[in-house]
Amino acid sequence: MSIHDPLVHPALLDPRQWADVNLYEPLPPIEREEVSGPEHHTPDRHFDLKHLKLELRFDDERETISGSARLRLAPLAGGFTHFELDGAELSVSSVRLVRGENSEVGAENQSVALSFETFQEKIAIELDRAYDRDEELTVEIVYSCKPRKGIFFIKPDEAYPDKPRQIWSQGENEDAHWWFPCVDTPHQKMTTELVATVREDCFALSNGVLVAVRENPDERTRSYHWRQDQPHPAYLVTVVIGHYAHLQDHLNELPVDYYVYSDRQEEGRRLFANTPRMIEFFADRFGYPYPYPKYAQILVEDFLFGAMENTSATTMTDRVLLDERAALDLNYDDLVAHELAHQWWGDLVTCKDWSHIWLNESFATYSEHLWREHKQGRDEAQFVLFQDFLAYLRQDWSEYRRPIVDNRYHFSEELMDRHAYEKGACVLHMLRSVLGDEAFFRSLAHYLRKFAFGVAETHDLKVAIEEATGKNLHWFFEQWLYRAGYPQLEVSYQWQREQRMLRLSVKQRQQEEDKTVPLFRLPVEIEMITGGAEGDTAAERRVSYQVVVDRAEQDFYFPCESKPQMVVFDKGHRIFKLMRFPKSAQELIYQLRRDTDMLGRVRAALELSAFKGEEITNALRAVLSGKDFWAVRMAAAISLGKIGSESALLALLEVYRAEPDSRVRRGCVWAMGNFKDEATIDFLRDVLDRDESYFVAVAAVRALANIGTDRAYDILATSLTCSSWQEVIRAAIFHGLAQAKEKRAVELAIDHSRYGQHPAARLAAVACLGALGKELRKEQADDRVLDHLIELLKDKNIRVRTAAVRALSKVGNPRALNSLREAQQRECLDQLRSALREAIESLEKQSRKA
Repeated sequence: MSIHDPLVHPALLDPRQWADVNLYEPLPPIEREEVSGPEHHTPDRHFDLKHLKLELRFDDERETISGSARLRLAPLAGGFTHFELDGAELSVSSVRLVRGENSEVGAENQSVALSFETFQEKIAIELDRAYDRDEELTVEIVYSCKPRKGIFFIKPDEAYPDKPRQIWSQGENEDAHWWFPCVDTPHQKMTTELVATVREDCFALSNGVLVAVRENPDERTRSYHWRQDQPHPAYLVTVVIGHYAHLQDHLNELPVDYYVYSDRQEEGRRLFANTPRMIEFFADRFGYPYPYPKYAQILVEDFLFGAMENTSATTMTDRVLLDERAALDLNYDDLVAHELAHQWWGDLVTCKDWSHIWLNESFATYSEHLWREHKQGRDEAQFVLFQDFLAYLRQDWSEYRRPIVDNRYHFSEELMDRHAYEKGACVLHMLRSVLGDEAFFRSLAHYLRKFAFGVAETHDLKVAIEEATGKNLHWFFEQWLYRAGYPQLEVSYQWQREQRMLRLSVKQRQQEEDKTVPLFRLPVEIEMITGGAEGDTAAERRVSYQVVVDRAEQDFYFPCESKPQMVVFDKGHRIFKLMRFPKSAQELIYQLRRDTDMLGRVRAALELSAFKGEEITNALRAVLSGKDFWAVRMAAAISLGKIGSESALLALLEVYRAEPDSRVRRGCVWAMGNFKDEATIDFLRDVLDRDESYFVAVAAVRALANIGTDRAYDILATSLTCSSWQEVIRAAIFHGLAQAKEKRAVELAIDHSRYGQHPAARLAAVACLGALGKELRKEQADDRVLDHLIELLKDKNIRVRTAAVRALSKVGNPRALNSLREAQQRECLDQLRSALREAIESLEKQSRKA
């Protein structure tokens, strides 16, 4: 069992991550599964693909692509007589060896027909003779396809008549070969061209620079010719086609372009406004200039993810466009910064294979932290990075645990998880702490320069650090990247009056839960404050010591003339860990007021919830109503809610009514979910109806669900008519009803999950059905839920189909197995196939037990 660390509290999560989290259950049970899957290794390369030129016609009515791919390549060894390309469901009409580089497509007098065979996801080509090493040849493939993934055709229908017409690609991880022949691995990079012929009223965006636009009046089409002269892998080749307003920006001579919907230009400009400053900041911080001739960002409908960092042209979901009310709480600078940072981390230097995906994703996630630190200050950046750690912990507890660098998987997309993103970002922050800022950023610059426009693996980063700093960090990489888990520490101290000495004891407990987790080596700063009675800051004496924790149990001794007012273990919270460090109420109050580190004050506020009495309530009330950082005040509200006294309730109400910061109000409203009287329900109903913040209203929804009375249910059911940005309130109602196991909500969830409802509400309703179906199954009464979820396995929306699979797995009825197996046969998208595999294995296991 994990150590219960009071600092780890679900209400502190980013509210965008509240979906399936029980906000009133601080430590969920450990339910992780073993990581399975075969080992994968970087595949062999038999040739170097130099350049790819695509000349394609896009037919949005038939949802087809037709044209040619011309590939220039050079063998890596002599006797090169045949080769294979990746290509899935491509209808190939001819393959020819092109003699002249500039010859027209299909020019018979300058080309030689080659024999070929097409397999399920391969094209095998026989050459006209054996070619020597580095002897270049150009092959042209004429083909057509109706892609089931890699390219998506978006169009309106009766249920969604306002949906825009768009065509957009999504190549990561290995889906590019579903719309063009290529080597679909990250370690093969090439320069590219795309000539995209589209309807005359459409725009087409791709990588690199726009060479030309050709009008084709007889065909009523237009051709856009894009060229990227810097090499990149196939998964970063992009095309987006649709109707857009073009917002132009720049950084010196660099074009910075935003493509948004014509009726949402204000929201689009607000979303992307900081991009030029981010480019300038990252170029300086990374020690390497922005590497491409432009940077574009374009919005699309129904995107599978948040965004995709295609080289020089990021695709971004339109779900991040904010209305005025949502903008009170949110901005998506983190997403904009993340995708921009990928232009260095992933695009300029690409992971050699997917097991090293953290080199792309952890660096991009940590770049969000760097921008936030630059723009909003250290406290804001530190707290959001801590929220990343909380998000990772949820996956570690409820799903699985793996090393960050791990080559065991069924589908490479399974590696795009909280370990690769959030945990990896936390590890980079610890690496920065170990090296110091100057050496850390100098190492990053050296790594980028050394591997620019190439590929790298984790060992290459370690060597680059050694070359730049002389430091061998084998121990750091081994424990944080090649091994799983995190430290779980029990800390205590005893002041020895006669010896004028303080003994600090540290025990590493993580191996008691999981024998495979290592003992960690942890450089830690200890701070002690002595002297200085309450209010007498001039007499305070602060002393810090550097120690290394590297054994299961250790004692450290420090000179200490008087009993300390406060002892801080890991000053600055540089180590991401779980920790139990019992302290008296008096020391915690002192720490709440005097700790210079924001997270130390958050910890003190949360730990004070274990105590009762007016002294505690008054200390928390003073912080809640004061001017401290918002997360500290939110933590004080959480503890007041747990204390649950009349004076605590009055403090929460008083601060809520006067507080302009919606995040603090959100904390107060969460706390009210612990008071289960009619007056509290009235208060929460008013918050839901009147608070200007969507996310404070979301907190009210979850508080009402936690209260769980008939009246609270009626308020929630009635509030399903409330409209909000991305339906966050409606979605929160279903998440809350699921956590409350409110079986009366089944019909509501079925109705709101039907095709035609808002996609965000549908996803939440489907997840609710999974939770409620599990409860109904215990009563042998889940047929309505089960039948509806099985029906959703054929829904047009990919994300809804995926949610239905996960819901069926949660319901746990083996009667769904045949339908899931049928879906497994027809689905091709890896994220859905992965969910299907897991659901089928889970239900098969339950079936065997039965």
